[in-house]
Amino acid sequence: MSQQINPDDALYVDMFIAKNSQTVTFMRSSYSAILGLAAGTLGLTNWSGFIFYFIGSAFLSLLIFAIKAKASPALYFRHPLDVFTEGILGGLLSYILFWTLLYGMIHVYD
Repeated sequence: MSQQINPDDALYVDMFIAKNSQTVTFMRSSYSAILGLAAGTLGLTNWSGFIFYFIGSAFLSLLIFAIKAKASPALYFRHPLDVFTEGILGGLLSYILFWTLLYGMIHVYD
């Protein structure tokens, strides 16, 4: 008689979970810097800049979900929502840094 493996009993390897979270955080920070450069170059101010970040971040989350996690994030993270929430605040800080830097360099002395 063969033994059935219950998916709910799957073991998570902490090292791999930490590596996956680190990868998502790195991707989000890098993408946030690029978004900040774009927002500063475009001259976005106030809420339009923050809306630009959250739309871009949602787009990146969908890409991570579809491409990196292969539409089943429960295999790679303890909580499937980590794909959408991991590194959001750190990415926001990187975004604001690059947004204000480029905005100041390009648009302040117009």
